[in-house]
Amino acid sequence: MRLGVLLSVVFLYPTLLSAHERVDPASVGLSVSELAPLEQAISDDIAAGALGGATLSIMKDGKLVYHKAYGTRGKGASEGPMRTDDIFRIYSMSKPITSVAIMKLHEDGKLNIKDPLHKYIPEYKSTTVLVNGAKLPQQQPITIEDLLRHTSGIVYGFFGDTPTRTEYKKVNLYDPAQTNKDMALKLASLPLEHQPGTKWEYSHSTDVLGHVIEIASGQSLGEYVEATILNPLGMEDTGFHVPEDKQDRVVEPQYPGLLNPMMKSAYQSGGGGMLSTADDYLTFTSMILNGGSYKGVQILKPETVAMMTTDQLGGITPGNYNLLGQGYGFGYGFAVRTDPVAAIAGTVGDYWWGGYAGTYFWIDPAHDLIVVYMMQAPKLRAPYRPKIRGAVYRALNN
Repeated sequence: MRLGVLLSVVFLYPTLLSAHERVDPASVGLSVSELAPLEQAISDDIAAGALGGATLSIMKDGKLVYHKAYGTRGKGASEGPMRTDDIFRIYSMSKPITSVAIMKLHEDGKLNIKDPLHKYIPEYKSTTVLVNGAKLPQQQPITIEDLLRHTSGIVYGFFGDTPTRTEYKKVNLYDPAQTNKDMALKLASLPLEHQPGTKWEYSHSTDVLGHVIEIASGQSLGEYVEATILNPLGMEDTGFHVPEDKQDRVVEPQYPGLLNPMMKSAYQSGGGGMLSTADDYLTFTSMILNGGSYKGVQILKPETVAMMTTDQLGGITPGNYNLLGQGYGFGYGFAVRTDPVAAIAGTVGDYWWGGYAGTYFWIDPAHDLIVVYMMQAPKLRAPYRPKIRGAVYRALNN
């Protein structure tokens, strides 16, 4: 089937109004025709039943130049054509938002990122490190900075095969009835995989930051994030659950197993529990690219954002599992490109992160570029990320 016919029959629906200023892509040097192979790939996966739908949004020079929805929301209460204001489980794209919240507390003098974690959660003073079957004492304390840059020694148990991760699998770390404090204390009782500050290892560190935020602010994580980030920026469709009046906008996966967005649970995962829309995440990323401000609202100072989006590993290398990929280090909540040579298209200084279910974004300051891609298809996230990057940079360079 020809692309034009397939677009009209299978998956392309009108774009809704956006809060972001729209301009002709050609006016900022973006060739939409170069995106045709990517659109074809999306349509093929929708036609094959591997993907229900997706949204793709591109901002260039502060203007929205591409903002489209493909396919449907999937089966259930929200069934219908996908729209650009639909709500997705963003999983680990929660991490940059939680990291901004920590840096806001740092700016306000309510904590210091160089502080030891045990200043806020004393149980972490005695956390051990599992080495060759023996639990050894920490050689130095975990710091808030370690949590921000995933050098705490804490890991994830849902992937990988190490003795530490085996211990993680014995504990229910995803109980919706637990509080953020419960989760943080469970992790404190488990061994670390590395000595703090010695290795980068993708982890539950941002979940622990969620409880630190509660201690330092005196509010729940959700309350603090809403008051200091979401409400000021007008991110009305982002949070830790979806209210009933928005249920018809929730995107469902082709296959079951993702978190229930309608459940308002005690546990608010700072590392992976949020839901959002393409428009809201464009607002958040615009704030970051603009040095901490958006439409006159200042969330962070420019120097704070510069710290977050600069590699902070200082020579610390990945441990057992390198999810950063060739050419990337890590700042405070973002993977940051440090090398012209990398496995994916991009520019030195670009930064990105993604979510388990397939959501993904990157910001390229050199091109004044933001790209946000949303889908709920975990098995497709790895192949789509380089595919989207390649298509967008070809569209910029042709």
